[in-house]
Amino acid sequence: MEKVISFLNRLHPVSGALEAELQNRLRFTRKKKNEFLLYEGEVCQYAWYLQKGLVRCYYTREEREVTTLFIEEDHVIVLFKSLFDQKKSLYNIQAIEDCELQGMRIENILHLVDTYPEISRIRTIVAERFNNLKDIRTRAISRLTARERYRYFEKHFPQLLNRIKLEYIASYLDMDIRTLTKARTRK
Repeated sequence: MEKVISFLNRLHPVSGALEAELQNRLRFTRKKKNEFLLYEGEVCQYAWYLQKGLVRCYYTREEREVTTLFIEEDHVIVLFKSLFDQKKSLYNIQAIEDCELQGMRIENILHLVDTYPEISRIRTIVAERFNNLKDIRTRAISRLTARERYRYFEKHFPQLLNRIKLEYIASYLDMDIRTLTKARTRK
């Protein structure tokens, strides 16, 4: 629990009252490698803080998986449109390592938003971070050669290179595995 509070305090100071509410409302859960937190077509009911592990967010296009995000420990996992608008998710969220998470249901989140002004600021900061990650991916796959895309990934996510299957990196960079393999070995 203290990891969640520490993470939130780095975003915006958390009051003692909010900290107590979080302790009462957050629920610990584990997901094994390859398990899903959410399937495409489901309505998201939770936001999670990832204490340990790694997840990916992806959708299927023409029977091919397209990875849009990798989220590692000490980050929040939230699909804003599905969660806050209670709409069907366009994405799957899958554990790609064994994960330990703290989760909170939407009704509890909405209560905190209504009760604690700092939650609105934290929500804005988290949304900005997700937009930044989306921007990084857009830059990585637009108008760059396969080699340049891979180098861009190396630059922005060096800590993930040995943790993610090459097929997931290839789907993130919008290329097939053969193209990625060539891009990695080309001098």
